[in-house]
Amino acid sequence: MGTRQFSRSLCLVVCCAATPAATAQAPTVPPARGFILHEQRQVDRFVVQQWASEATPEVSAAGFCECITVVYEGSRRILTLGPDAGITHVESSGKDITGDGRAELVVTTNSGGAHCCESTTIFSVDTAPRVILSLATGNCPGELVDLDNDGVPEFRTCDDRFANALCSFADSPMPTVVLAYDKTTGTYVIATRRYLHAAQVAEASVARALKAIEENPGDVDMLRCSALAPALTLVYAGRVNEGLALFRRLYTRSDAAQVEHRVMELVRTSPLWRAR
Repeated sequence: MGTRQFSRSLCLVVCCAATPAATAQAPTVPPARGFILHEQRQVDRFVVQQWASEATPEVSAAGFCECITVVYEGSRRILTLGPDAGITHVESSGKDITGDGRAELVVTTNSGGAHCCESTTIFSVDTAPRVILSLATGNCPGELVDLDNDGVPEFRTCDDRFANALCSFADSPMPTVVLAYDKTTGTYVIATRRYLHAAQVAEASVARALKAIEENPGDVDMLRCSALAPALTLVYAGRVNEGLALFRRLYTRSDAAQVEHRVMELVRTSPLWRAR
């Protein structure tokens, strides 16, 4: 299960009937043959049901199972997620993102295992669910956090495309990425430059890099990726020239130009990077 794509099926079921009263009870109807109800819980104005396969009904403490998740608003089925052989969590955004006065639904899926793969989808639900963010982030978890204290949370994650690309997974840099809700498009868009205090973050990373370089003079992988960590902080914040200049200052080995070329190839093809 190690792809960085949204590997699980995501089925939206939208009923044509009018929105039921808030007091209407969610039905307990199996979403498919061979599934039994494992759990039902209230999430904001929604009811979330988890249905487990009769053949493999075990659900781990983390939520790993062969399951289908169904979301109701009253008696109206909003979403059917799965079947999924990983972990699916459905939560409320807690705050209104779109300005319609209601919180959104946040669906997180994880394939399980030590590495990979996490995906997040955020739905705004009115007469029908509308996707305002759908993002596969691999080894990087994501979180909603109001970075500018305006009442609308941003989505903060990182880019794991450098994992194992230039050094071991443990030493690989994973630059921070921030997405913000854009009222014009009605979706989340990349806004790292606006929200990341890149100079402060890079400065802290430089101190760690210098310490790692001093303590591991013979570990080329460590030297390379220690230097890349602060440099990529600046690159992902749109300060490419500053980032590359910092990398050249920290990493002076003979392969520096080749490493820089490879890094920028990865950066420019990343869906999580914007030059401006």
